[in-house]
Amino acid sequence: MGAAILAFAGCPASAQVAPSGLSDRFTACAARAHGNTVQEGICAQSEMASQDARLNKSYQQVMKQLASQPQKRIALRDAQRSWLKARDYECKVDQETINSGCLVMKTAARANELESMIRF
Repeated sequence: MGAAILAFAGCPASAQVAPSGLSDRFTACAARAHGNTVQEGICAQSEMASQDARLNKSYQQVMKQLASQPQKRIALRDAQRSWLKARDYECKVDQETINSGCLVMKTAARANELESMIRF
């Protein structure tokens, strides 16, 4: 699937070009939302579970591959922790609100990065 343009209210411009790995279900749901913030949030919440699972699976696979390289495992763990903090900060709308569409886009992009590190 090519990159689609998905705009979410309050989502940083860099997160508006959809990364690969998003489900067709999510893309269709976001298109049907037509900018309705509530509907976009529903679409994003549903997709977040899938993207989070992809992220966790790929992270665990890379960590497993690095079993004999403790320094690289530590570096990956630290990078992942930093990425999580940055993602949450960048997707924060205010003190109590996080843009779920932004979370989906950034999580999908990071899952793609981690999947590219897996040796098949």
